[in-house]
Amino acid sequence: MIDFKKFFPFLNKVVYLDSAAMMQKPISVIEKINEFYLNFAVNTHSQNSKIAYENLAKIAKTREKIAKFIDAESEEIMFNSGTTEAINLFASMIKKFLKKGDQILLSPLNHSSNLIVWIKIAKEIGAEIIYSKKIIDKISSKTRIIAFSQTNNSILLNLNLDEIWKKAIKYDVFVLNDATQAISYQKVSLNFCHAVAFSSNKFYGPTGLGVLAIKKNLINKLEPTKFGGGTIASLNSENIFYYNNYRKFEPGTLNFAAIWGLDAAINFVNNIGIKNISKRLEILSNYLYEKLEKIKDIEIFSKKGDHILLFNIKGFNSSDIASYLGNNNIYVRSGTFCVPFLKKILKKNSFVRISLAFYNDFSDIDNLIEHLEKKEFLDFV
Repeated sequence: MIDFKKFFPFLNKVVYLDSAAMMQKPISVIEKINEFYLNFAVNTHSQNSKIAYENLAKIAKTREKIAKFIDAESEEIMFNSGTTEAINLFASMIKKFLKKGDQILLSPLNHSSNLIVWIKIAKEIGAEIIYSKKIIDKISSKTRIIAFSQTNNSILLNLNLDEIWKKAIKYDVFVLNDATQAISYQKVSLNFCHAVAFSSNKFYGPTGLGVLAIKKNLINKLEPTKFGGGTIASLNSENIFYYNNYRKFEPGTLNFAAIWGLDAAINFVNNIGIKNISKRLEILSNYLYEKLEKIKDIEIFSKKGDHILLFNIKGFNSSDIASYLGNNNIYVRSGTFCVPFLKKILKKNSFVRISLAFYNDFSDIDNLIEHLEKKEFLDFV
């Protein structure tokens, strides 16, 4: 098995099994962020300089690379602070198409960032929230918006994005794909939705940067709900004239250093290949499941082959297990992972979550299993 850890400095220090919370960053990404601050730290709003133009070119090129990666056009790519902001921005702009009695269709496994804003909007307008894990079975003539995660951060589902899209189009429904967990290992495409949101942080890139991609024909119908410099072509005492492209949705100074880092992350992923990442992840996920299921009194809530896996061990609190592992330099997570309905769905109050990435290896899993088998979860206190 190829040693990918050599590209990730932090992995020399810990056993990292919490990638659903934050992906680790390859050295090439870290170096590009440093390069920006060392050599290119000029605002693009100060356009009368060579460095500012170089920054503009870098941003444009990164926009093009993202577009190609998700089957979009560069004019459809907007930068923001992360998936949470991207979803909130899309919701605040699309809500003008909602009316009283319309339905917003959500997965009960959605992250809070893809739940709370829709519940607030539904209450404000008088729309109805409908929940379905399958999504497609609840699409009807009353549905106006669908918001789901291509890959969830807890229990993984196999959604047929093509069929959901076809039925949504039939009923004239807007579709948002929260792709923040999928973008690191699956094909993500704007061909099967109106909007895609994801974080650089979950794509081996820096924190503090996100992407919202919206189909061009919809962008032209939306108005910004966040305002600031760089968004308007002109202004008089009565009227605002916005740029008629992505610029009107990117107020203020962008996170330039993070964009440089994301550009390097895209190059890194493209050099390895998303299919190769997915295949390696499948091998590791199967190995993890086979090892875990042999542990006495373990209760596994995920399927074999899931790279995000939830479990409990009878007689022990999930937080004690996670704390014990953390104090032994093995990083997992416990809780419900910002999925408010997870307790109701799985009928447990808390879980231990292991989330693998392609940079993990068999030794990481073996180390985890060795510590779990000891069941010394209270001895570290």
